[in-house]
Amino acid sequence: MNRQRIIDAIDLAHRIVRQHVDVQPGENVLIVADPETEMEIYLALAGAVQSVGAEYTVSLMPTRGRDRATYLTQPIERALDATDVLIGVTKASGAPTYARKVAKLLKQKKIRALSMVMRELDNYLKGAATANYEELENLGQRVARLWAEAKEIHITSERGTDFHAGVTKDPVMGQPVIVECGLAREPGREAAFSDGEVSQRPLAHTAEGRLVIDGPVAGLRGLDVFELEVKRGKVVKLTGGGNRTRQLESVFRRLPCAKHIAEIGLGLNPEALHNGDFEEEKKAQGNVHVALGDDIFYGGSFGCAIHWDMVLYDATVRLDNFTLFDRGVLQLDRVLERSV
Repeated sequence: MNRQRIIDAIDLAHRIVRQHVDVQPGENVLIVADPETEMEIYLALAGAVQSVGAEYTVSLMPTRGRDRATYLTQPIERALDATDVLIGVTKASGAPTYARKVAKLLKQKKIRALSMVMRELDNYLKGAATANYEELENLGQRVARLWAEAKEIHITSERGTDFHAGVTKDPVMGQPVIVECGLAREPGREAAFSDGEVSQRPLAHTAEGRLVIDGPVAGLRGLDVFELEVKRGKVVKLTGGGNRTRQLESVFRRLPCAKHIAEIGLGLNPEALHNGDFEEEKKAQGNVHVALGDDIFYGGSFGCAIHWDMVLYDATVRLDNFTLFDRGVLQLDRVLERSV
């Protein structure tokens, strides 16, 4: 790594530690990496934590296959009991924030967490990372309130998506719709970096219809389009050609629990790039993603060894009769008017 990239890493780390998770003197920060994480990222974070008078511990977990992607090692799980702030920077494994122990501690408001997973340093320095996160948080809270007040979310697209689900009213991390807009300054809050979305698990057994997946998918190579038919919250049919369909069929055979509709997410970040990277694109303003598998992080009770985000482009999203996205465009003026 050249000198400029080292400087960039240090600058980023101080911004994360001071602005995004607001680490305080005397706090304990656990940084979880894996063997493929760029060393400069977690070393810079450790230095930034120390600079504010807090304690850091860097834990290296094994690289996990997709079937155990969110499983932490037992020593890391035990370390969480003494942790105030968790920062996940695993590159080849799933997000540590999706571990059951983390979800439990977030619910109890004993921890706050930031997910910076499956990324290289360059991902932290451009695109979604450059957004104004104070403004993004405000927008996320407004959209979350509108979503929480609705009875149903309905998603359509010109490519054939026609999908609806009931809106869950149970609070998760303090409210029915999770706001992940890059800031996690209080116990019980979780965010990512880069970030910019609101999300929730659908009301149990209400997700129905057809999803046409034309954007990037976590863990799947290629960009060929495929379709999922959903009934009562579960994928009942997979159609389409190409490599991604074959990969997904293989996962469904090994892990039938991966057919569960775990999450609906709405991207809000106006700076996010459309570059084929699912972590970047799922945050892009106007993009929609639906996740399969585990919903524990989202306050559910459905456990699975996998949580897979799948991005849809140019969707229209309605919350009851209110149009939030119109063919992939956030109706910002209407949101601001309705959410005063």
